[in-house]
Amino acid sequence: MRRILSAGAGLRRRLAFVVAALAAFGLALAAVQTSAGSSGESRTRDAGAAIVTVYEQPRARGVMVTSGGWAYCQQVRTLARRTGYTLLCGRYAKDGYLGLGLRSERHLDWGNHAYLSSLAGKAHALQARVGGELVLIGVSYSGFGVAALASHHPDLRPDRLIVIDSYLDLVARRAVGGSDEIGREIDRETGGSVAALASRNVRVDGLAQLVSGGTRLSVIWSVAPAEAREFKGATCNRAANADVLQRLADALGRPVNGWVTKNRHGHDLWDSGRKIMRGEMPGRKVQFRPGDEPPPDAACS
Repeated sequence: MRRILSAGAGLRRRLAFVVAALAAFGLALAAVQTSAGSSGESRTRDAGAAIVTVYEQPRARGVMVTSGGWAYCQQVRTLARRTGYTLLCGRYAKDGYLGLGLRSERHLDWGNHAYLSSLAGKAHALQARVGGELVLIGVSYSGFGVAALASHHPDLRPDRLIVIDSYLDLVARRAVGGSDEIGREIDRETGGSVAALASRNVRVDGLAQLVSGGTRLSVIWSVAPAEAREFKGATCNRAANADVLQRLADALGRPVNGWVTKNRHGHDLWDSGRKIMRGEMPGRKVQFRPGDEPPPDAACS
C-alpha cells in the first residue's frame, strides 16, 4: 500500500511539474508576442487588411519595412538585425502562406488598396514611435509590394525605397504570366482586367513626388540569362523596370539611375544587402535621361 501511495505521489509531482512547465512556456510565448524592445523578439498585429509582424531592435537606427508575407519577411530579417533596424513585415489578411509547406495557401495583395492603406498606417505609427530612418525594401514580389506602397502613399516619405530583382509594372507582369500559376494568382485577387491592374500599379507620379521630396530610390535588377529564363523576362524585360524609370525621368525632368547585374535571382540582396544599405550599389549603373529612350543594355534580351 505504501508503494502504491508513493507511486501516486510521484505521479502527482510529475504532473505538477509538467503543468508548471507548460504555464511557464505560455508566459514566455506571450512575452515574445507582445514584447516591444528586445532584439529578435516579435509582436503581431492582425487588425485590418494588413497583418504586420514587428521584430524589435534595441536602440534602432530606424524602421525597415517589407511586404508580401512570411517568405519575403525571411529574406530581410538578418539584414535588418545586422544593420540595426526594427523590421516591420506586412502580410495580406487573405494570405495563408505562414511557413514551410504552405506555398499553395499564398494569396498576395497585388496592390490591393485596402491592404496598402492599412500597411501605410501601421508603418507610419511604428516609425513615429521608433524614430530614425524609414527604409522600404523588397526583393522579387516584395519589391513591387513596397514600390506600390510608397507610390500610393507618398505621405509616408521614406528616406529610402529599395527594389531588387522585381518589376514596377503590374500590367506587364500579368501579360508575361499568361495562364501559369502567377497569372492565376494575379487574376484571383484582381480580376485580371487591364483597368484593375492599372489601378493597383506602381504610380509614376507617386514615385516622382517621393524622389522630389528627397527619397533615395534604388532599383536593382539582374539581366542574367537564368533570370530571363526562370521568370520569362518578367523581372528584366524592358517593361519590368526600364520603361517605368524612363517615365519617371521624364516626369522629373532630370536623369534617374538604375543598377543592372548578372547575378542569380535574389543574390543582389543576399550577397550585397549591407553594401546596398551603405549606398554601394552592385552591378553597373544605367542612366535614364528625360526625353530619351531607355538604354538598350537595361533589359534582358
